[in-house]
Amino acid sequence: MRLRQIEVFYAIMSTGSLRRAAEVLHVSQPAASKVLRYAEQSLGFALFERTGGRLVPTREARIMLPHVNTIFEKISDLKRLTENLRYARNGHAISIGCVPSLGLSIVPRVIQSYHAKHPGNELTIDTLHGPEIVSRLLNHDLDLGIVFGTYEQQGLTACHIADIPLVLIDKQRTEGPVALEDIDHARYIGLSENDPTARLLDMAWEDADHAAVPVVRVRTHYMAAELVRLGGGCAIVDGLTALHHPGLPVPLSLKPPLGMACTVLFRADHALSHISKDILALLQLEIKQDLASLPAV
Repeated sequence: MRLRQIEVFYAIMSTGSLRRAAEVLHVSQPAASKVLRYAEQSLGFALFERTGGRLVPTREARIMLPHVNTIFEKISDLKRLTENLRYARNGHAISIGCVPSLGLSIVPRVIQSYHAKHPGNELTIDTLHGPEIVSRLLNHDLDLGIVFGTYEQQGLTACHIADIPLVLIDKQRTEGPVALEDIDHARYIGLSENDPTARLLDMAWEDADHAAVPVVRVRTHYMAAELVRLGGGCAIVDGLTALHHPGLPVPLSLKPPLGMACTVLFRADHALSHISKDILALLQLEIKQDLASLPAV
């Protein structure tokens, strides 16, 4: 099948009628019907049955549809890639993906600081989870990814920015540092098992010969902090979230101390643009200032 024939087939399957498919493709209905007829002739079987003035997909058409969907997903990816390449070619645009904890704490300040000095540059920011950031970087859909943890991924370069301390937030405690084995397991709010912080904590619990089974698991540090604020228990979160989430108790350090790497990811086959370098410098500065203001309790 030729691409135009696939387009007509896909449009009919999507809209349910030849008339609406022709409207979507901005062609006349006879022209769309002619393309469909040629497609069926080249394939040697019918794609639709004409029943009561309607086009009903044949068994063969339904079998083909998932493969056609894949083709159009690839076309959509290619379109997005060409747009990214076109708009970023002059070096005055950047797309950044960051994990939610940083997107709700430090990254907005970085972006605001940069934008105040360079108002003409285009910035696009998405809050995503680590695996999504990696996928979109590899697809040229992001220029920079800011994540917690370390990612060894072929095709990407990882730049260590800082080590962010993990802290306990608990309305029933006022003094630290706190050993893991002294945390109230019955009130412990944990992170999703896929979170790199959760994996680090699981290993720490094992080293302490204690197994903590959270009463609640959440996907983000922000949600864990909000549950603590509402009185739902205690949680271990990154220091930046604890610092910027309003209404929390004073964050308490852990004994022994635990920290999570903050890492910037970018494509290994691309040199960093001047915007990316400026953003990185601001990010390091803001994190350094925030960590200096984190209470050492």
